[in-house]
Amino acid sequence: MSELSISVIIPAYNAEAYLPDAVASVRAQQGVTIKEIIVIDDGSSDGTASCAESLQCKVFRKERGGAGAARNLGVEAATGELVHFLDADDVLAEGALAALTEPFYDDEKMAAVFGKAVDFISPELSEEQQNQLTARTEAYGGILPGCSVLRRSVFDEIGLFDTSLRSAETVAWMMKLREAGLATTEIPMVTLRRRIHMTNTGRVNRLQEMRNYAAVLRNRMKKHE
Repeated sequence: MSELSISVIIPAYNAEAYLPDAVASVRAQQGVTIKEIIVIDDGSSDGTASCAESLQCKVFRKERGGAGAARNLGVEAATGELVHFLDADDVLAEGALAALTEPFYDDEKMAAVFGKAVDFISPELSEEQQNQLTARTEAYGGILPGCSVLRRSVFDEIGLFDTSLRSAETVAWMMKLREAGLATTEIPMVTLRRRIHMTNTGRVNRLQEMRNYAAVLRNRMKKHE
C-alpha cells in the first residue's frame, strides 16, 4: 500500500487563545504524512481566522453552525485519504497520528482507528478557576473525535454529521459507523490531551448535550423496533 496522507480538520469557535497549541501539536507529529491542516472558523468574533492564516493553515469561514457543520465542511474540503478531527483547544500526544495510522496499512478495509485521551487543566487559569474544574487523571476511551483517525471514504458511505444537533452529533455518527459493520479497532495509547477550561462546550451546554444524547438514543431505538 502506498503511503497514506492525513487531513487534520480543526473546527474553531473563538479559539484564538488555544489554536496555536493545537496546530503546533500537529506540526510536531513524526512518521506520518500530513496533507493539510484545515481550520473551520465557525462564526468566531475574535481573531481565530487570522490566527489560523498566520499559522499557515487552510482556513474556511462560515456562519455559526456548531461543530458538526464545521466538521462536515472540513470533510468536504479534505484531500487526504485519512482524516483526523482535532478540537481547537486540545492537543495531540507525541506520536499519536503515526500510531493511529498504522492499522490502516495492516488492513485495507479498516475504516476507523481509536486511541485514548487524558485530561489536563489549562495552565493559564487562576487557582480559583482551576479549583472549579475536574480533570480525569486516568486515560479513557470513547467517542471523542480527537481520539480517532478515519478513512475519508467512510463519509461517502455512511454520510456526514447531523447538523440538527449542536452536541451529541459525534455519538450519532459513531452509532451509524458501528451499525454499518465497518472495520474498526482500538489502540491502547493516549493519543489526545484534552484541555479542560471554563468554556468547554460540554461544560457550558451540559443540559442541551444530555437532551441531545437522549434524543439520539430514542431515534436509534425506534429504528430497531
